[in-house]
Amino acid sequence: MRLKLLLPSVRPDVYSEPVVCPYEGCGGTHFKLRQDWRKPLRDTLLTEVVAHRYQCLRCGRTFRVYPTGVSHAQVSARLKGLGVLLYLLGLSYGSVALALEALGHPLCKSAIYYAVQAAGEKAPGLRCDAVSLPVGKGRVAALGADLTSVKCKGEWLSVAVSVDAQEGVALTVDIVDNAEAQTLKRWVQEVAEAVGAEVLVSDDADSFKAAADEGGLGHQVCKSHVGRNSEEWVEKMRPQLAQDADGSLRAIGVKPEQAVADCEELLRLMRQRPVGAQSEARLVEDSPSVGSP
Repeated sequence: MRLKLLLPSVRPDVYSEPVVCPYEGCGGTHFKLRQDWRKPLRDTLLTEVVAHRYQCLRCGRTFRVYPTGVSHAQVSARLKGLGVLLYLLGLSYGSVALALEALGHPLCKSAIYYAVQAAGEKAPGLRCDAVSLPVGKGRVAALGADLTSVKCKGEWLSVAVSVDAQEGVALTVDIVDNAEAQTLKRWVQEVAEAVGAEVLVSDDADSFKAAADEGGLGHQVCKSHVGRNSEEWVEKMRPQLAQDADGSLRAIGVKPEQAVADCEELLRLMRQRPVGAQSEARLVEDSPSVGSP
């Protein structure tokens, strides 16, 4: 499954103007801009931004409003997001700190840890705009789905992730009860109906196949799994084909050398995908020496 990596943005000229006083018990809705304050910032591009200082005309207290992607913290959301991204790609907290320092944006291990924990708390139940629209209005033709397990406080949780399979944008991140077909069917149907999907793209797990069939969706196994399954099949069958272990090649008049060559050619077409590869692959698959992996 392909995911598009989207880091939080920092927009120094975009502010969310206050609509209600942030102090508990006030409820004021009228404010006066008192001061523009230059705030130092640790970011991948910016070194400072301008914060607005407002005064509530009801309670008289002041507060600050920061640009998009900036808070009272010294580190921007974009730099925190980069740290989280590197951690999710498999680096340890210490390695992330070293990588950011090498890139000229140092961030300590503890800051990276807290950024990852904060992101993890927000992820379960995440819904993008396409899923929040009325049923069928999100229009995502191909829905990608995957299931993984994470250990949280000593307990293993099943996490289901859905994406727009064409654009690679994440749609939902949900904690589901289990990995059983009935559970995945309900989850897939909910998301598919919300975005108007017609095709489910997943691995070759039987539970996803059942979810697609029962939900009336077309089903496509993602290319990475097709390639991996084919490579494993060829690796397993190559010695048997080379020796014609059961005599089946001799029975259909195919030489072992030709059978092995057909398998290698099928793998080449799948890996390189040259122009016309689909037609050539059909010819190879239809040959007597090669069956479906």
